[in-house]
Amino acid sequence: MGVRVYEKALHCLRLIPFLLALGGSATALATPSEGTPDQPIRIDSYELGRGLALGDAGLTLGGYATTRYEDLRGDSTRMTLDHLSLMLWWEGSGRLSFFSETDLEEGLATRRQGDEDDRFVALERLYLDYAFADAATLRLGKFLTPIGRWNLVHADPLVWTTSRPMVTDEVFPASATGAMLLGTVPVARHDIDYALFASSGTAWRPKPAEDPFEEVRGLHLDAALGSGLRVGLSMAEFEQEAERDERKRLFGLDVLWRRDNWELTGEGVYRSSSDGAARIVKGGFLQLVAPLGERLFGVGRIEALRLADSDRTSTAWVAGLNFRYRRAISLKAEVLGGQHLPDGSPEGFLASLSVLF
Repeated sequence: MGVRVYEKALHCLRLIPFLLALGGSATALATPSEGTPDQPIRIDSYELGRGLALGDAGLTLGGYATTRYEDLRGDSTRMTLDHLSLMLWWEGSGRLSFFSETDLEEGLATRRQGDEDDRFVALERLYLDYAFADAATLRLGKFLTPIGRWNLVHADPLVWTTSRPMVTDEVFPASATGAMLLGTVPVARHDIDYALFASSGTAWRPKPAEDPFEEVRGLHLDAALGSGLRVGLSMAEFEQEAERDERKRLFGLDVLWRRDNWELTGEGVYRSSSDGAARIVKGGFLQLVAPLGERLFGVGRIEALRLADSDRTSTAWVAGLNFRYRRAISLKAEVLGGQHLPDGSPEGFLASLSVLF
């Protein structure tokens, strides 16, 4: 395995000249004639990554698409159309707004996993917002669970790696169907973003592999502390459909620091259970992004996770590259490894191309 990972790391490093060349080509093709490389790509009045306005009524169509290449341990290589997401939102002149996101997952693949067809049309989000004031908006419907930071960023072109940290995928459902009160309030000269959410009842179109909330109450706070630093706190109490008699309590901490194109992010969670100490889950990750060029970045991440009923801690690491033309186009390549990984966790080489439209 060590030789295989070493070979994959060399393969990832060999992509640097290609990504730099691609960066130059993309800049030449997409930069406006005035020579301002930070301007978004334009097709007539359309701006890539900003959505397409449908008339003058406040309705906008957008989304993203991701193709993915996998060369994982113990498996043959394959390519997939991993996500084709369509977002439709409306913002009128009043206090009411609407947002929806539908995602075709594994739409195309050169090879399916085993005998299963992983294609699924997911309802990621569907909600109405009513803004009572700048500091208070009521959201009703299906929304991303406001725990941590990674889960809320969501779209592939906006995250730094093709893979997702274990702690964001194994500890809580990614979405909830219910109500949320959110806004921003000033506290001691700092702006505090808050999200207070609750759900009771059946989730709208849950994903086949996910155990959705049966009931949940939670709070997420996010504070801008200055000097590029943000700190978040998550708290939630919930039950899930597959384990309705088990009450779980989650506490989480997340941090984000940005300066001069450097970025450091981290999340940690601790989840207790009414079924005792054996069902405790705890873990986290730390990720560093370093600029290597105008649009090329190096990414490194370390992770640890202790799952319920397990006597071993899963550890993982990721080392990769990300070529990003603004926020709209992202080309990623990464090597992954670890020990005692949960079932389904990737180990080997991943690459992807994502476009936000």
